Amino acid sequence: MRVFTIAFIFVAFSIAAKAQAPATGVEGKTYTNTEHSFQITFPDTWLIPGDDFEEFMRSQGHDISLKAPETIDRTSQIQVNRALERVKILLTAYRAVPGSAENAIVRISTEDLTINPAIRDAVDYLDLMRSQFAVMRLPADFKYSETQAEKLGAMQFAFLDTSSDTGKKRMYATVRNGVALMFTLTYTKPEDLKTLRDILTKGDFRYKN
Repeated sequence: MRVFTIAFIFVAFSIAAKAQAPATGVEGKTYTNTEHSFQITFPDTWLIPGDDFEEFMRSQGHDISLKAPETIDRTSQIQVNRALERVKILLTAYRAVPGSAENAIVRISTEDLTINPAIRDAVDYLDLMRSQFAVMRLPADFKYSETQAEKLGAMQFAFLDTSSDTGKKRMYATVRNGVALMFTLTYTKPEDLKTLRDILTKGDFRYKN
């Protein structure tokens, strides 16, 4: 049986993330996570919704629950939904008000990799995701890159680019202590990718209380 990574879900499909956990780690535009030892700061113009965001969107007629897309076969949907049980959304941030045209969205998430002991680093993680693309029935317009690497500030990340008619995604990933830490950008404008690269470059990934 195939074991799906949550990274596959984020980059393959335009699935809106669940509202993040209560924003106890947010002060102004800075997000701090002591469990995974990092701190990053978004530009002043970006928006970080509160923990009531999912309820608000539902009241507006939008279901943003995290689940497998209906465009894949039933067997894959079951496997994807099982994979989603291992994901934790840490934060969702927007360049503009949600629903705005050509918006940019950054989602920070983690996935427990204890059932995948063969994954030793982020390159392994994204290579596994690419192998999952190969066995899925994906939309004809969906394209994905080779696994690549980039050093941003003091951190080395693996990353993967995908694109479709609806826009582009880039996922930066690192693996720490059996957990994949992911920063996924959904965007249309090149300057938004530059913004994410700047955020990660200036981030503190050895943060200690």
